[in-house]
Amino acid sequence: MRRFIDFWNSLLRSPNSGNYIPFIDGFRFLAIAPVIFQHANERLLKYSASASNQSGWEQMLSFLISRGTIGVFIFFAISGFVLTMPYAKGNRTLNYKTYISRRLTRIEPPFIFWISFFALILLFQSNLGIGKVLAHYFATLTYTHSIVYGEYSIINPVAWSLEVEIQFYLIAPFIALLYFNQKDGFVRRTFLIIFLIAYITFQYVLGWNVHPLKATLLGHLQHFLIGMLAADLYVNRKTIGRIKPWVWDALAPVLLLVMAFTWTEEYYKTLIFNSALILLLMAGFNGHYFNKFLSVKWITIIGGMCYTIYLIHLPLLELLYSVIGSFGYSSPYWLQLSISLIIAIPIVLFSSMIFFKTIEKPFMKPAGFKNLLSSIKGIVSEKTVQIQK
Repeated sequence: MRRFIDFWNSLLRSPNSGNYIPFIDGFRFLAIAPVIFQHANERLLKYSASASNQSGWEQMLSFLISRGTIGVFIFFAISGFVLTMPYAKGNRTLNYKTYISRRLTRIEPPFIFWISFFALILLFQSNLGIGKVLAHYFATLTYTHSIVYGEYSIINPVAWSLEVEIQFYLIAPFIALLYFNQKDGFVRRTFLIIFLIAYITFQYVLGWNVHPLKATLLGHLQHFLIGMLAADLYVNRKTIGRIKPWVWDALAPVLLLVMAFTWTEEYYKTLIFNSALILLLMAGFNGHYFNKFLSVKWITIIGGMCYTIYLIHLPLLELLYSVIGSFGYSSPYWLQLSISLIIAIPIVLFSSMIFFKTIEKPFMKPAGFKNLLSSIKGIVSEKTVQIQK
């Protein structure tokens, strides 16, 4: 038991910057959890013939679970928050080469590993042929699948959101520098809010809110900018008026429900959704109990593993439900869902813990990628010497 506790504690992230903000990993937990539940529910409905027979309250439960994609938009907002935070704190310099290099060496090794692994599985388990699989593989690997094919990757469908993330990474520093160069906080925030409303309006006029452009940055820029606005409000929260913490605590669950019911392609509901998103982020750092909840150790540990969880959960759930979905035909939907989640969630979490520790965490420090290259170089040198002998 002691060894497991030590292993569990070793999963806690310690960002290289040293500026660890626990509630951000708490928000990552809040983002990844509904995504997992949504995909698990979809797999259950796919593989269980009787799961679609639902009573009234079960239909509402299934509907709420189906709103899990809001977690992806929370992820986008978190990225906007984290990437622009240095500029919110006063940094006005940019070494773009170092910035891009750090982002790529942090996210690429786990991404390349898992996309390659799932591509091999697809190659051997489908009749697509090596040429077609390779084409989709390279499109996924270069974050261009949605642009090239106009659809989600057949290797790992969730990769679409990582394509959007990469597109924002490329321009985030320039947007942040432009925004925070305006010294007057009220002016820049007012301008950003007006811009957000105008941008969402243009999305609807130009059709950026529907596929295939919906799966690009054009369809989601507002979520990242909301994260930047939240970073601004977080850094300057002492100078901006205060609302009682208990009000924010009470608002948090209400805001999540509002987001669940306003995630649609309807214009006015989209405005409400994005308003709820910024308020939810503000509740995270202005609330008392909500902030404490987001900062609970086990929640921050799971949230800190979200990248690995996100990369592996869908193929793993597909495998699990293809097996367990054939049982329980006579059981009601809620019971099938409950039992399947009791089986699936621990498997996803324990798998993620192992793969996070071994594949992702080593690259969270700048030296991680250099150590990998040194190891590869050492192995190659050793093999070369053996061959020469």
